[in-house]
Amino acid sequence: MIFFDGVCGFCNRFVDFVIRTDSRREIFFSPVQGETAVEFSLYQNEPPREWKIAYVDENGLHEGADAVLLVLKRLGGCWNLPALLIYIPRPVKEFLYGIVSRNRYRIFGKRDTCRVPSPEERERFLS
Repeated sequence: MIFFDGVCGFCNRFVDFVIRTDSRREIFFSPVQGETAVEFSLYQNEPPREWKIAYVDENGLHEGADAVLLVLKRLGGCWNLPALLIYIPRPVKEFLYGIVSRNRYRIFGKRDTCRVPSPEERERFLS
């Protein structure tokens, strides 16, 4: 399960990429603004600027750069190569992730409302 900022243009592009690339259709999605994120107690008391993408797998909750890299690893194939960046020291990864995260609305835009999945995507989204 990927938790993403439902109004963030960059986050929605990442979700689109995963939907296209996940041929096994095993990754599901939920906006941070949704009920499922509340059940996981994700970012409830933090401002949107502090939200990170989160990924939950069989090993638990992963946030930020590690979440993105573990999703790439899960996708497999040629995506295993950039997933090797997981071995970069965490402070370096999180520094770089933080630059993009703090500027994501300015660079990639912000929607007025959360993403509404298409009928084809609906089975992979939780509220």
